[in-house]
Amino acid sequence: MEESENDGWKPAMNGYVKINVDAGVKEGEGVSTGVVCRDTRGEVLWDMTIVRSSEWDPRFAEAVAIYDGLQEAQIRGHRDVVVESVCLQVIEALQAQRNGRSLFLLLIEDILSLSSSFHSVIWSHTSRINNSVAHALAHVFPRVDGKTVWSNLLPPVADSAVAYDLSLM
Repeated sequence: MEESENDGWKPAMNGYVKINVDAGVKEGEGVSTGVVCRDTRGEVLWDMTIVRSSEWDPRFAEAVAIYDGLQEAQIRGHRDVVVESVCLQVIEALQAQRNGRSLFLLLIEDILSLSSSFHSVIWSHTSRINNSVAHALAHVFPRVDGKTVWSNLLPPVADSAVAYDLSLM
């Protein structure tokens, strides 16, 4: 389930929610992850940011964003999810169910273990333009350390990105 750059954001198929994730890495300031969960009509169910003072490379940060999104989806009782990220390396590692001893591959194993608590998880690579809401959330400023979750609401930085996505549907 891969979208081309010209497709625009597409909602998940019936019975699924779509979770778009992104990470922002800012040298000297840490890492932030942005996650948005939307229903089959494209409406936002919940979204969140988590800001950490950690220093991770972008690939690892993108994998952490997926883990963050799956954890919140599990808490909220979602059973069938599509997880989308712009990081092809992470999506391919998840699809191949790679394992190993590097920190990155150990995190991939943790994500796969968490995903086993769902009925169905689909890993999907998408373009940056189709991931604009999660990108906006991951790069929200001012950065507030810790986890912030909004239910049925968006911070102003993501409002226009959602409106744009919905206009293309």
